[in-house]
Amino acid sequence: MECDGCTLCCKVLDIPWMNSPAGEYCKECEPGVGCKIWDSVPEHCKKYNCAYRLVEKVNINLRPDKSGVVFEKATDKIFFGTITEGVYMLNEETIAQINKFLEKGFSVVLRHLEIREHCVFNTEDRTSDDVWKEYKEAVNKWQEFQHIKQT
Repeated sequence: MECDGCTLCCKVLDIPWMNSPAGEYCKECEPGVGCKIWDSVPEHCKKYNCAYRLVEKVNINLRPDKSGVVFEKATDKIFFGTITEGVYMLNEETIAQINKFLEKGFSVVLRHLEIREHCVFNTEDRTSDDVWKEYKEAVNKWQEFQHIKQT
């Protein structure tokens, strides 16, 4: 599935290789249209795994620009969601998606862009502390990788 004009990831995610902090659109993004340099965009952007794009048939209300939440697969056991500013209640479809992640054995970590608070939804076989620890390790590996790529 393609992005179909959704560009929320270009705003809510920290994109250090493009000098684009979370909360601001990447300078190469045309909001609502797409990336102006997609053919030559850094490999990191092309490899980004938005959960919406991973599924062939999905409810349009789960598209990040419609739901206000960008989900990505953080590890083999965790989906990470970033909620954009101005969204303070998740829509029905997003709540159902979180429940589907949990039913399939994935934990979910949500972060609100404005509030900067995290919420952990864990599966029955894992504690919130286990999920949080694994999530933090994944973030640290990602930051180390970015540092190596930038230097």
